[in-house]
Amino acid sequence: MFRSFIAAALILIAPAFVFAQVNTGTISGVVKDSSGGVLPGASVKVVRDGANAAEASIDLIATGDGSYRSEPLAVGAYRVAASLDGFETTERRVAVGAGQTATADFTLSPARFSQSVVVTARRIEEAAQDVPIPVSVVKGDLVSDTGAFNVNRLKEMIPTVQFYSTNPRNSAINIRGLGAPFGLTNDGLEQGVGLYIDGVYYARPASATLDFLDVDQVEVLRGPEGTLFGKNTTAGALNVTTRKPSFTRGAEVEVNYGSLQFVQAKASLTGPLAKSWAGRISFSGTTREGTVFNTKTRDDVNNMNNVGVRGQLLYAPSAALAITLAVDDTRQRANGYTQVIEGVAPTLRPANPSRSAVR
Repeated sequence: MFRSFIAAALILIAPAFVFAQVNTGTISGVVKDSSGGVLPGASVKVVRDGANAAEASIDLIATGDGSYRSEPLAVGAYRVAASLDGFETTERRVAVGAGQTATADFTLSPARFSQSVVVTARRIEEAAQDVPIPVSVVKGDLVSDTGAFNVNRLKEMIPTVQFYSTNPRNSAINIRGLGAPFGLTNDGLEQGVGLYIDGVYYARPASATLDFLDVDQVEVLRGPEGTLFGKNTTAGALNVTTRKPSFTRGAEVEVNYGSLQFVQAKASLTGPLAKSWAGRISFSGTTREGTVFNTKTRDDVNNMNNVGVRGQLLYAPSAALAITLAVDDTRQRANGYTQVIEGVAPTLRPANPSRSAVR
């Protein structure tokens, strides 16, 4: 009775097992260097075409003889990439047939020593070495590590950049000493150095006093940039790029504390929302006690109170098209920009000068 049950079960399972074997295949290969030596420990990533990389990717490691072999895979087209520290990543496309083993061997070339920085100074992504204009680049990580959360702090890191501000209405960015004149107010004066965030021009000079939100890179372009950035860039431009939404879930939280009750909190959250849709939301808040005590009002002045939020929505239906919608709101409500009188110097002129003295 028991033997009959086992035999019947095998009869039922065998067709399904054979069907699974017929409709699957494997990928195998060897990873070598340019001299023909094997590269054990190389990483091999297998991704099925047309599928989400986060859901359909398989990570393999080359064995001691440089070989690798995947588990049974569904029939279809796959992208296979091999990588190893110190070598250039190489990718191939293979087709997995039913009951077959697709071969994908790799020969990795040594990585070229390169510290090229990708910039968008000419409205396209290219290496900074290929841009025929003077440009300085500050990455977002350095901006965060040094506490350069606005243009006023950023100027301390980049030579030839000056920022003057006695109040938001009287603020000016200068490069090489050129820009907008520094006077009482300059609301109606055109800037000489343009401030651009993700390609959007900020016309008001007070925008330079606001906090950065989720900065990825800051490019300082020196010299006239009117051809690509408009007439208000006769002395140069500040091109700020923010971090874009990602289809890989991620979150960042940063809190800084300093003297005078300085507290700065930053947070960023990104991830996929639906097929071809991703989102990102970022927040930044900065507070600090005043640096000057008003003896008449008994209040601390020149404090900080900045809050900003930025939301982005990315639609990427294909590798050749990406549309981003960004909305941000930033405010500054500080009791600041207080003018302090250093002292009163006595005049040497007589109170009532005589006529002869006037002559």
